[in-house]
Amino acid sequence: MGISWDELLENLISEKTFNSQISSRGYYLNELSYQDLIKKYGFYHSQSAAGFLSLDFFSKQSKTLRKKGLYLIRRGKGNFVILDENIFPHSYLRLNLDNSTKLKLDVDEFPELLDAFKARQENAGLELLNAVNGYDKLVVELFGEKEWRIGPRGIQGSCFPVFFKDKSGQMKKIFDFDGREDLDYSIWTKDHILAIEAKSLPENHGLDIGWHKIVYPTFRFSQYSNYKIKPVYFLKWGKIIHIFVFPTISFHEKGILLNDKQTFEPDKIFKIETGLG
Repeated sequence: MGISWDELLENLISEKTFNSQISSRGYYLNELSYQDLIKKYGFYHSQSAAGFLSLDFFSKQSKTLRKKGLYLIRRGKGNFVILDENIFPHSYLRLNLDNSTKLKLDVDEFPELLDAFKARQENAGLELLNAVNGYDKLVVELFGEKEWRIGPRGIQGSCFPVFFKDKSGQMKKIFDFDGREDLDYSIWTKDHILAIEAKSLPENHGLDIGWHKIVYPTFRFSQYSNYKIKPVYFLKWGKIIHIFVFPTISFHEKGILLNDKQTFEPDKIFKIETGLG
């Protein structure tokens, strides 16, 4: 019987090479492929690499790493970096629902259509807002205009440098992301793009989402310099939808700065009561 994932990490962080990199620069870059890594440590599991490396929420970080003040960020293609939080503050959000604005949906005209959207999945919630003019109201609230279009979404491969700020405020390139990122929805006005990450979770879950989940998909639009790109987090708790709209993203040296706390504070938070479970 093989070891657990936490035991694999325990073995990894006890090695001389790991501790040398953490001591000298504050992070450890894993150079082994996922298959070579699990073979080296005798870790056998049917779950894919994403199940252990794509950590959407801070609460999913390994307790083995957290006890040491460490955290893991995926680099794509089954690879990862482990950073020392005492040197590079972590890139996960601590959202709250203070100062949210209520958006009222047009729910009276198509009651059967509303009933058909009774599903927990993210896609159902995203399309529900389209069906009941929710995005019309959102765009007006944000930009004072009514014209918008649904843009591209889905999974695609991306490659870009990823930077972190250390505690002194100095920016350092830590790795190149090279892998798949997933955009759940996008809305385009004449000069803005809303790039939307969506989650449907039990109440009070999902407020500690990783910034990488929200911001990585924005890079696919970085070539459109005449557009302002705003990351958006769509969080559905049963009958309630919360929409967090973040400041316009600024790409750093054709890449992404992942732990800039100033970008973690939403410009606007909207609350929508759908009446649907």
